[in-house]
Amino acid sequence: MVKKTYSNVFTAIDIGTTKICVLIGANSPDGSLELLSIGQSPSYGLKKGVVVNIAKTVDSISNALREAENLAGCKVDYATIGISGGHIKSLNSTGVVAIKNYDVTQDDINKVIEAARAVPISKNLEVLHVLPQYFKVDGQDQVVDSLGMNGVRLEAQVHIITGAISSAQNIIKSCELAGVKVSDIVLEQLASAGAVLTESEKELGVGILDVGGGTSDFAIYKDGRILHSKVIPVAGNHFTNDLAIGLGIPIMQAERVKKDYGFVWDDKYLELDKDRIQVDLGYQGQTKTIDTFSTFEILQPRADEVFDFLCDELVEFNLKAFMSSGLVLTGGGAMLLGMKELAEKRFGMPVRIGYPEKFKNYNNIPEQLKNPIYSTGYGLLICASGQNNLDFNLGNDDSAFKKVFKRMKSWIYDFI
Repeated sequence: MVKKTYSNVFTAIDIGTTKICVLIGANSPDGSLELLSIGQSPSYGLKKGVVVNIAKTVDSISNALREAENLAGCKVDYATIGISGGHIKSLNSTGVVAIKNYDVTQDDINKVIEAARAVPISKNLEVLHVLPQYFKVDGQDQVVDSLGMNGVRLEAQVHIITGAISSAQNIIKSCELAGVKVSDIVLEQLASAGAVLTESEKELGVGILDVGGGTSDFAIYKDGRILHSKVIPVAGNHFTNDLAIGLGIPIMQAERVKKDYGFVWDDKYLELDKDRIQVDLGYQGQTKTIDTFSTFEILQPRADEVFDFLCDELVEFNLKAFMSSGLVLTGGGAMLLGMKELAEKRFGMPVRIGYPEKFKNYNNIPEQLKNPIYSTGYGLLICASGQNNLDFNLGNDDSAFKKVFKRMKSWIYDFI
């Protein structure tokens, strides 16, 4: 392999339940994103976003990494990775401190963040992200940045995201065994949001639902900050399994049928070019004839279940009022015919399919990335490039958020 030299190569690894995607990029002299390569491999060692077989996960990561490195002509040493799964929990918390010298300093902000994140959590969980939502000085209106303001009492509300220690350890260990060190860990719906949401949507209020293979990751943004997050344990693999069982066909064929002929909104039947299809059963040349409308009868209840989970979350926490700009669907599951229309009917709000959007200087998105399946990967690539920290840090390198991330890496590597 011929190695090329770049001054600022960065790598993102989207470790999904159905696929591993490695993106290698670099900043070109004009400041735009140069995508050097994409490597992909089927994912065999994860279930619902959690590693269940380290050996298979390592093989999957290694295969995708090798493909990306060969295409880019360079060796990857460090990467930003995503994390998701049913173990991810989140909550909002408030902290209050006295302002030391009447003018809010970075030290005051660090202390109030530390006070806000001092909440009891289960022993098997650790803090992944502490994301500021707003600050208040002497009980006045909410502000995004309180630095330099005058007062005696500083209040902060933060969004705390936790994850299972063992799950994070296994993901990082798998990457290490595949030959790449983890430089950062990002919650997947935050990465997807950074890739597909516009600044206007995040200011006005918007929800994002990333329907992946093992989980559907949800988040709400308001006033430019994250308001709520949730991992829903139903996603694309459940649709595929339903088809395999309901139609009596192999999993691989069910996946193909889902992508080519699956739909969850009855009007979409008119867009299909076949009323019946032949499916190879994979043994002795046997085939099966399937009525394409039967895919709707099987898939629509599962799509309803995903939206039922989301609807329950919106009702329980009174969140719908914060989604003025509607809902953005992304991820591979968003490409299922009729998902947009079904969501519009269920939630009574505008719904669009989210594709990777231009970000700051990255005006020209490579054609390969203009697909919802790359939303998380592209968001991770932006994080890896250093162009967007997705609000993980506030202030200088000694901020509370830097300390949280350093501590997070320490409790992971201590067990490797």
